[in-house]
Amino acid sequence: MKVLILGTGKTGTTVMVYKVAGGLPNCHAFSGGRPGKYVGDYDNAVYKHTYEERKGKSFDVFKEHLNATQYDRKIWMARDPRDAAVSRMLYRWHKGLKGKKEQFEAHFDLVLKKEADPASVAFAEICRYTGHNGWPRSVEQVVDEEQHRYKNMVEFVNELDSDWFLFTFEKMVNGEFGALNDYLGFEVKADATVPSTSGKAKVIRKKSSGDWRHWLTEADIELFKPAYTPYMELIGYDCHDWSPKNSPVIDPQFSSLYIQNLVRKAAKNSLLRKIDPIIQRLIKRS
Repeated sequence: MKVLILGTGKTGTTVMVYKVAGGLPNCHAFSGGRPGKYVGDYDNAVYKHTYEERKGKSFDVFKEHLNATQYDRKIWMARDPRDAAVSRMLYRWHKGLKGKKEQFEAHFDLVLKKEADPASVAFAEICRYTGHNGWPRSVEQVVDEEQHRYKNMVEFVNELDSDWFLFTFEKMVNGEFGALNDYLGFEVKADATVPSTSGKAKVIRKKSSGDWRHWLTEADIELFKPAYTPYMELIGYDCHDWSPKNSPVIDPQFSSLYIQNLVRKAAKNSLLRKIDPIIQRLIKRS
């Protein structure tokens, strides 16, 4: 059986590869790379990819790949875009600083200020310092990027055939695999995690939903609501619940300390990420 898992970054796609692969005998698990790079003649294989135009992985690329490659099962992974945005912001420096120490420090200082007094800094303001091509961006650029991302996702997901299965990050962390198991025809290994030997290990920051309520201010909600609502409606999230916490609390363990830990492990994980493709190519040849 050949299974495809597709989504965006920080939606649980990586760990789902191992949960699905764990339910099949002698199954090979492949994560990342250009679509089709690791496709081979295996009894069982699971392939994970993420949409990211900045890295040349647009939906047009995936459509072309899907027209040329047959999968037995296809899963679209979704996550509440508000939580995904927070997670993506905090994950910004997972590959290290790479000559951007000044930008990192400006970003990190705002995260620390937000921790100390969550109402004092807007989430959009922090995101101004997470850009890959110049910083600080304007708030308008931050919102436009999200608008563009989710407009494309709505169009893509709307066009998916009935042979796709829509699964969410929230159901994954709650262990709600029944419907997915029925679709796959086998039971996933619910307790499977990303191997510690992988450069993608321990990427799940917080196994819960609703963390955005501590990060987004009322001003942020006004900015991001138009960008996120169409996708939320499509997936089935509650589009009427945009209430932030009255007394927000941001735990350093899941914010500043998490960022520092990512930066500290960046060199090791970079080496592991370089080794992963080599291992996958060797598997492909075996």
